[in-house]
Amino acid sequence: MDVGWDHLVSPVLREGRYVRYDFKTSTKILKIYETLIRGYAGSLKKLHEESKDKKDLEKRLSDFYGIGPVTVNIFLRELRPYWKKADPEPLPAVRKIAKKLSIPLEDFNRKSLVFTRIEAGLIRLRRSIS
Repeated sequence: MDVGWDHLVSPVLREGRYVRYDFKTSTKILKIYETLIRGYAGSLKKLHEESKDKKDLEKRLSDFYGIGPVTVNIFLRELRPYWKKADPEPLPAVRKIAKKLSIPLEDFNRKSLVFTRIEAGLIRLRRSIS
């Protein structure tokens, strides 16, 4: 589905003040969207529904062009309270910071919005606490 939309997407990104994005980024976005359209009729909800379990969901997301394990983790972390199969393991950096700050992650319901926010906050602290 290479329709040559790079010349359209890149200016839209710049107009939205995503100034660090270039044609390479717009190409990546288009390749990701192409996979979503072809494999899941353009629906992330369908991707979730077709996944057998959390590992299959993670695998399907990592099959998208340019999407690695950290991106999958961040994406699913934010969807954890809303998608049944979204339940990635907290990143090692999150566990390390939680331990340093004596935050017992295991005491929280991982599927809760509270846990998601704690996890996101801890990852933001990784540079200042290391």
